[in-house]
Amino acid sequence: MKRLSVYSDLIKYKLSLAVVLSSVTGYFISGEDISIRLFFLATGVFFLASGAAALNQYSERRTDLLMERTKRRPIPSGEISEKKALLIASFLFISGIVLLFHNGIFPLILGILNVVLYNLVYTLLKRSTVLSIIPGALVGAIPPLIGYSSAGASLASIDIISFSIFMFLWQIPHFWLIIIKYGEEYRKAGLATISSYLNDIQIRKLVFYWVLISSTLLLIFFLVTEIFASHYLILFSILNMAFILLFYRKIFLNTEFQQVRGAMILINTYGLLIMVLLIAGSVIHLF
Repeated sequence: MKRLSVYSDLIKYKLSLAVVLSSVTGYFISGEDISIRLFFLATGVFFLASGAAALNQYSERRTDLLMERTKRRPIPSGEISEKKALLIASFLFISGIVLLFHNGIFPLILGILNVVLYNLVYTLLKRSTVLSIIPGALVGAIPPLIGYSSAGASLASIDIISFSIFMFLWQIPHFWLIIIKYGEEYRKAGLATISSYLNDIQIRKLVFYWVLISSTLLLIFFLVTEIFASHYLILFSILNMAFILLFYRKIFLNTEFQQVRGAMILINTYGLLIMVLLIAGSVIHLF
């Protein structure tokens, strides 16, 4: 069981499954019926995301060793060798590429592009500029496009473009929330952080208003598409208001670090809920 836990940590399976859900959401937004393409999409994206996570841990093994938050990861802790981590990452990459290629050249290209953005561009820029969050956030915006193209739909669609923009915007507060709690560790490890320019309160304000604007844009997205019926829009509006109020409380009314973790859990949970609602709304339309 311990070995299984080590491998699970190496591939960051929870994050990889969230990426799968994002790509599956893109598939259902297309309005395509459920088919074998969905299986190849989900498995292909899981393998690619898992491989990217394993390679990322290999690339950052020395930096991870310098931070309390990451020094217990499988490679810096010595629970898995560097060579074995690379072999696992390679196997996962090859498997993901083969599976995604079954759905066409566009899903494959987008999948490879995402791996490059995450493991080369984002990882390399982390040490030199706070703007590394831009390619980092793009990594979260591409999976819905992979799902949409896997369904055989054209990417020149307001539906998928709008949702991918939301996913891009929704990733950025994650980076800033981590910096609120671990900014000092990041600086000591030689990573560029926004905390070098803004204090704790300023970062909290930035996160809150960014989330407020992003969730408002999501509501506009629902209004200009036909994914949800009007009564679903009313439900979403209520959920959105409740989320904003609760997020405000987490960010401002208690400055303990534990509340920062709660804010991150809240924003992740809300994002997952939105994807589940989008899938549910699309499935209802199918029938």
